[in-house]
Amino acid sequence: MLISSRFWANGILLFVTLIWGATFTLTKSALTKIPVFPYLTMRFLLATLVMSVLVFWDRDRMKSLHNFKLWMTGTSLGVLLFLGYALQTLGLQTIDPAVSAFLTGLSVILVPIMAIFVLRQQSQWRTWIAAVIAAVGLGFLNGIHQLGHFSIGTVETLACAVFLAMQIVAVDKWAIGYDSISLTTIELLIVTLLSFVMSVHDGLSGFRQGASGIVLIAVIVNGLLGTAFAYWAQLRFQRLTSASYVAVIFTMEPVFAAVIAFIAYHETMGLSALLGGALIVASMLLADAVPNT
Repeated sequence: MLISSRFWANGILLFVTLIWGATFTLTKSALTKIPVFPYLTMRFLLATLVMSVLVFWDRDRMKSLHNFKLWMTGTSLGVLLFLGYALQTLGLQTIDPAVSAFLTGLSVILVPIMAIFVLRQQSQWRTWIAAVIAAVGLGFLNGIHQLGHFSIGTVETLACAVFLAMQIVAVDKWAIGYDSISLTTIELLIVTLLSFVMSVHDGLSGFRQGASGIVLIAVIVNGLLGTAFAYWAQLRFQRLTSASYVAVIFTMEPVFAAVIAFIAYHETMGLSALLGGALIVASMLLADAVPNT
């Protein structure tokens, strides 16, 4: 029964990773029809509404919403998550989905490095080796001859990886003792509100383009599956498997993104970019390597 449970847990988490890989191409397509912040507003509003059902379905979770510290923590995490997603989505306007996925994956290497300073965790040799491998991989992915000449999309996505890594470290530091679903709902609500504020700043006319078929597909897949379902599945099934398996599964995200981008756009990566992507995946595996549990 334990083996069967672990098998299904790994399978569902692999499906989640496939969804995440698909979100890059879907978002890239949607951005040809709708501005960044109206799109993010729609995506996270849908995810927030779904997560809110889980909160209001449970009386204890409803009571937890009276906790001021819960709201402060959720707001802080939401700001970091908003910055990460906003920069990632802005970057997708000018770089390919596969490249965006590999660059976003660098957050896996940044997390243990930040944890050394923020959480006072002990430094491990594999963390620094992974960082060096990732840096070399980034060089090949961007093109060795172009080092120092990163595009604006590359810079935005690298900044995205930094903020997503900060969000993960902040969860470890601040989220202990809070109901995860309530906290996640508040976090997603903050992302929704900040995206809407930016939409107002840019002009609300962008929402009129939200009725486009590809936009609706992207919002539904990314909002329902890539955010609400993915968060629930990770909370529900990660505890049934081991951290080492989960680490391996999640490093497949940029690989799935590259395959889906090839199928959807016939987007190909040169030998240098493929080598860079492979090195980044290897660094992610090394940085996340933990003993089996």
